[in-house]
Amino acid sequence: MGRETLTGREIVRDIREGRASCETVMEACLARVEAREDEVGAFAYLDPEQALRKARQADRAGRQGPMHGVPFIIKDIIDTDDMPTGWGFAPYGNRQPSRNARCVELFIEAGAIPLGKAVTTEMAFYQPGKTANPRNLAHTPGGSSSGTAAAVADFMAPIGFGSQTAGSIIRPASFCGVAGYKPTLGLYDMSGIMPLSESLDAVGLMARSVDDIALGHSVLGGQDNQFADQNAGRVPRIGFMREPHWQEASADMRANCEKAAELLAARGASVSDLTPPPIFAELAEAQRKIMAYEIARSRGHEYEACYDALSAHYRGLIEDGRAISDEDYRNSLQLAQDGKSAVAGIFADFDAILTPAAPGEAPEGLGSTGDPVFNRIWTLLQLPCVSIPFGTGPKGLPLSVQIVGSYRGDLALLGHCGWIEKQLSL
Repeated sequence: MGRETLTGREIVRDIREGRASCETVMEACLARVEAREDEVGAFAYLDPEQALRKARQADRAGRQGPMHGVPFIIKDIIDTDDMPTGWGFAPYGNRQPSRNARCVELFIEAGAIPLGKAVTTEMAFYQPGKTANPRNLAHTPGGSSSGTAAAVADFMAPIGFGSQTAGSIIRPASFCGVAGYKPTLGLYDMSGIMPLSESLDAVGLMARSVDDIALGHSVLGGQDNQFADQNAGRVPRIGFMREPHWQEASADMRANCEKAAELLAARGASVSDLTPPPIFAELAEAQRKIMAYEIARSRGHEYEACYDALSAHYRGLIEDGRAISDEDYRNSLQLAQDGKSAVAGIFADFDAILTPAAPGEAPEGLGSTGDPVFNRIWTLLQLPCVSIPFGTGPKGLPLSVQIVGSYRGDLALLGHCGWIEKQLSL
C-alpha cells in the first residue's frame, strides 16, 4: 500500500514539500477503490475522471488552504452540485442539487477535493444499504453513515462526512475501527443536509486519526487547529461512567473500557468512577420519542407520496412518531433540558467522560446496523463525542471507547482525545 494510507495532514505536508501531488494522491485512493469497492460497497456515486480532473486543477492552482489536496467522501444525504444526492432512497436516486451543502463548500474552499458520495442507510435510518464492514465483509459497518466509515477504514479516503441523529457517526466509526466525531449540536452549518430531527441532527467527521478530525474541525468551525496547545502541561480529568445501559454492552466491551480507564490512569490521567445522574435512566427513551416524533413530520411527505418504496422499518418509524402525543413530546424535551442541567455540573470536575462507543464489535450479518443505545443519551444532550479505537472483540473486530466533552467544549475535547488516542496506541 502507498499514498492511500496517508492521513490528511500527511497528504498536505507531502504535497507542500514536493513528495506528492494532488493527482498522485487521488490516483492512489482511486486505485484502492477499484481494488475493493466491489466487495466493500462504500460508494453511492463515484466518477473517477471527475475526481482526477479536480485533482489536476488543484495542482495547477498551487497550494490553496489548509486541506490542499486531501480527498474526502460525502455521505449521500449531503448536497453536492456536481454529484447526485439520493438519500439512500430509490425514488430520489437521480436527485441533483444545484448547490453544495455548506460543510462541503468549506472543505473545497480549504483545498480538499471531493472523491465521491458515500452510502447511507435509507434516509439515514436503520434500513441498510449495500456496504459491508471492510474489517470482515460478513459483518455490518454500522449506520447510518455506513459508506463513510467503510471507505475511511479501508484506505479509500482519509476523511469523510457523516451525520448523527442517534448513533450514526460514533457507532459505525467504532465498528470499522476509525475515529469518529459528532460535534456539539448546532456548531456546524447544516444547510444543504437532509433534515430528520431538528433537536438531534448533527453533521460530523470520520478519519483515521483524531489529528485529522481536528484539521477538519478547524475548517468547519473556524478555529485554530493546533489543538494540542489547548491542554499543554495538563493531563485530562476523566470520569469513567458505567451509564444506565452498561449491562447491555458485551463482556468484552465492558472489560475493554475498564482496561482503557486503567491504562489512561497509568499514563498520568486523573481517572475516577462517575455515577450517572438518576435522570439518565430516562434519557434514552426520551431521545427515541423526540427522534420518532420529529422524523414523522420531516419525512411525512415520503410516507404519503412514496409509501410502497419505503421499507417496513421506515414506515414503522413514521407511524410510531405519529402516535406520540404532543404532550409526550414536550415532556421528552423537558427531560432533555433537565438532563443538560444535570450533566453541566459534571464538567466542573471532569474534562471528559469515558463510556462505550457501541455495545461491542460489529454484529455479523448485513441485515441491520447495530444498536445505538450507547449514543442516544449524548446525542440528546447535544454534547460533543469522539470514538477512539481501542482493542478488539472475540472475532478480532475493532472495539472503541467514546469520549464525551462539555457543551461547546469541542476544541478542548479534541485536544484531550489527541492525548488519549496517543496513550491508547502505545
